Amino acid sequence: MSDDEKYAVGVSFFLCSLRRHSSLDSPSFTQPENWFSDYHRYDDIVAWYKQLAEKHPDLVTFIPSIGKSALNKDIIAIKVSSNLNKDTKSQFWYHTGDHAREWVGPSTVQYFVHSVLQDHATNPALLDNAELIIVPLMNVDGYEYSWAGNRLWRKNRRVVKRDFFGSVGVDLNRNWPAHWGEGGSSNQPFSDVYMGPAAGSEPEVKALINFFMNDNHTRLIGAIDLHAFSQLVLRPYGWTEDPAPDEKLLKKAGDDIRDTIKKVSGKKYVSEREIDLYAASGTASDWFYDDDVQEWLPDRRLYAYTIELRPSADEANGAQGFILPPAQIIPTGQEIYEALKGYMAFALKNPLVVKK
Repeated sequence: MSDDEKYAVGVSFFLCSLRRHSSLDSPSFTQPENWFSDYHRYDDIVAWYKQLAEKHPDLVTFIPSIGKSALNKDIIAIKVSSNLNKDTKSQFWYHTGDHAREWVGPSTVQYFVHSVLQDHATNPALLDNAELIIVPLMNVDGYEYSWAGNRLWRKNRRVVKRDFFGSVGVDLNRNWPAHWGEGGSSNQPFSDVYMGPAAGSEPEVKALINFFMNDNHTRLIGAIDLHAFSQLVLRPYGWTEDPAPDEKLLKKAGDDIRDTIKKVSGKKYVSEREIDLYAASGTASDWFYDDDVQEWLPDRRLYAYTIELRPSADEANGAQGFILPPAQIIPTGQEIYEALKGYMAFALKNPLVVKK
């Protein structure tokens, strides 16, 4: 471990120790301005989403489990929509928390959901025209371990191989069955980008795929996976230099996300194909766009992206980039909320229709 990583871990354990005594009955849980002033553990996040569903029963459906993690924890989901056009409106998928150490991903999705609900009374168009399907924390085990063990942990927590390295965990964003193992991943269990023993081998990936390809989700037109860090809007593909069939529209929507963020906060995100950053196979965003989903929804492809949140690579100091100060939660959430509103409006007007 480098000196930067040791420093980051030490700081994170100090901060974590201050947070361990939080209570769901405290003002921070009930008041948004306090809730978004800090990061939160898995149990508190689950309770927060339950409370949202109880507070907004006409808009939020809480799903207590779409499957189990490697350590048998529930992976929760929610759906957000108004009752207008409930069975015919288009759908958008969002998930985050693939990588344990990227705490700002789950917090940003929380802020996004909060903002959608807060604005609905005065601006109902979004939820009247779209249903949001959200998995707010994919890598439950890894996320908890990043609080209680190694703050910079990335993978899930399945014991892979009892070897000299004590190899634990698979990189969940290299395990999706989309050109799995074709670059940008490793077949070595001790690696941070270990792709797993087989495509879609991990229980977390299986749970999300099964939930995604639900008979009630056949109106999906877009899907986004939120990560950190580097301030990037990445579009397919990550495994090949060949352009995606819908490259022109994918680029337009990605560039619009970038431009909206710049207008809102002044932050500079880069919009590019993932392969232009680095090779990556077995990723969620490629799976959203690629063959399995296209065969399931033969009349369209999805607007599929990976968004890497704050900070930028220039602002980060090595691994400390994963430890974004809590003061950045709300600004990050604000810029992403506005950008995703524009993204959904664009996708609704310009669906990626597959001509037969």
